[in-house]
Amino acid sequence: MGPIPLRWNGTCANGHDSSTFNCNKKIIGARSYGAGEIKSRTPRDMMGHGTHVAYTAAGVEVKDVSYYGLAAVTAKGGSPGSRLAIYQVFSSQNGSHGSTVLAAFDDAIADGVDVLSLSFGSSSFLEQEFINDPIALGAFPSVQNGITVVCSAGNDGPNPGSVVNSAPWILTVAASTIDRVFESDVVLGNNKVIKGTGINFANIQNSPVYPIIYAKSAKKSGVDENATRNCEPNSMDQEIIKGKIVVCDNEDSLYPQINKQDEVKKLGGIGVILIDDELRGVAFNFGTFPMTLISSKDGAKVLSYINSTKNPVATILPTTAPANYKPAPTIAYFSSGGPSTIPKNILKPDIAAPGVNILAAWIGNDTVQTLKGKDPPLYNVFSGTSMACPHVSGIAAAVKSRNPTWSPSAIRSAIMTTAVQTNNMKAPITTEKGTAATPYDFGAGEVITTGPLQPGLVYETTAIDYLNFLCYHGYNIATIKIMANTIPDGFTCPEESSIDLISNINYPSIAISNFDEKAGRRVNRTLTNVAGNVKMEDAKTVYNISIDAPAGLDVQVVPDKLHFSKFDEKLSYQVNFSAANPLKKDVFGSITWSNGKYKVRNTFAISSKSGSVA
Repeated sequence: MGPIPLRWNGTCANGHDSSTFNCNKKIIGARSYGAGEIKSRTPRDMMGHGTHVAYTAAGVEVKDVSYYGLAAVTAKGGSPGSRLAIYQVFSSQNGSHGSTVLAAFDDAIADGVDVLSLSFGSSSFLEQEFINDPIALGAFPSVQNGITVVCSAGNDGPNPGSVVNSAPWILTVAASTIDRVFESDVVLGNNKVIKGTGINFANIQNSPVYPIIYAKSAKKSGVDENATRNCEPNSMDQEIIKGKIVVCDNEDSLYPQINKQDEVKKLGGIGVILIDDELRGVAFNFGTFPMTLISSKDGAKVLSYINSTKNPVATILPTTAPANYKPAPTIAYFSSGGPSTIPKNILKPDIAAPGVNILAAWIGNDTVQTLKGKDPPLYNVFSGTSMACPHVSGIAAAVKSRNPTWSPSAIRSAIMTTAVQTNNMKAPITTEKGTAATPYDFGAGEVITTGPLQPGLVYETTAIDYLNFLCYHGYNIATIKIMANTIPDGFTCPEESSIDLISNINYPSIAISNFDEKAGRRVNRTLTNVAGNVKMEDAKTVYNISIDAPAGLDVQVVPDKLHFSKFDEKLSYQVNFSAANPLKKDVFGSITWSNGKYKVRNTFAISSKSGSVA
């Protein structure tokens, strides 16, 4: 890479291993925070999470990488040409503190970063108001200083209203699957093959020669049947389990799958087939132990086979990683969803990105993830909205590189309004269970890589928009001054400040809560023409409107054409929502402006007083 930019003010912090840790032209900054003496701290990643997300955001292209031969690919991050600065606010011993997070934000602003990628957040059960939320507090002045802040939506899905990091100045990312699966199939004695998922390097025969049993049949005397069928500790008879493949349920159980694996293994079982519709979308790592996850539909087939023969047998095949899997993407079961409760009238999450079974760089000294007799893996497979966030961060960095003068809100708009809402079967995106996904699951849709570089039009959310938002949210000027880095002279909250007015800030999506069908609702939006800075003739263009509205909701846009004549020109429009009858549930749709070359979609979500899940 070329010389480090002169505008960079960051540092490569010393640590106890500073003799072996050095920055370079790729990693140009490294800081560590937390408890303890400064000399004992190090920015070196000791857990792997930081390495994985950093590579996903900006890793350079590396050929022929895999996890012990699985998913062999040429890997690269979202913006391979970007440089990295690392701010380590978590440690395995001490976790993190709000003051630590705020200190890292302050340093990042002073250092001169362009994009901040935060693959962490509070639990949805502990979500706090913005004034008490260190991520929202730190992100606000960062955005005011031109930094795009990208955050994970949280892993508390599929519960509705579980999304976190939902401040409007943050770009909030949900997790979706990709078109590659880690498949570990079950072969039954009747030669039927049941597709399963998981990562295992099983060293057992491929032929179905091993006795197979439903865990419930091995119930210990005096133990609750529910505990036994879920393979919970101390619930199964060792003499019955020994030497068999065990089918376990995973329903209403407090024990994670690793406990079930350990219990069966301890009792001498030679494999586990776990029945779970949600978890089967994620490839959990079972090492060399034969274990796989199957759907409840396929689980019924396995149990039917067991009950149909006197001596049922099966085997579990080692994992393969087929590509071009369909349908993809789907929304991950764990991905936190909307509607947002803090705040209302902002559609969150903003966007979905790959966050399931993501292969990326890993620390080279991890013995936990190392297969017996093998060297530690340099690449590893992980899932979470932590993995989805840096995909969008990398795209944001690429957009910033192409358009260095764009504001964080313009970059966010470019990413959101060019997203897609269909899968690789040209059908609407679904959840992993196969039900229809909504903007509460994926926001504006699944992110794409090239469209955001040239979106045609953008929605710019101004500093006044954000300040008005805080007023509408219920904060007074004294509180707002604590949160904001700068406030324009003479700014005061509008006399009419209500939560309903949040719908009217210039955001790339529209959310309306407590919709009154009789009164209707009117919102305004302003678009900026970002085409034509190179070819002036591209700036002169006409955009036409198309509306995708659900039955029962009337949507009118005025005007229905936008005539742009120059680059950076701003034009506004009005959207009127009304309904003849009460809406029985939350409804969704979109407003799309197109000039034949660019399509700019604004997704909306309407929740009614009479039928809202919000």
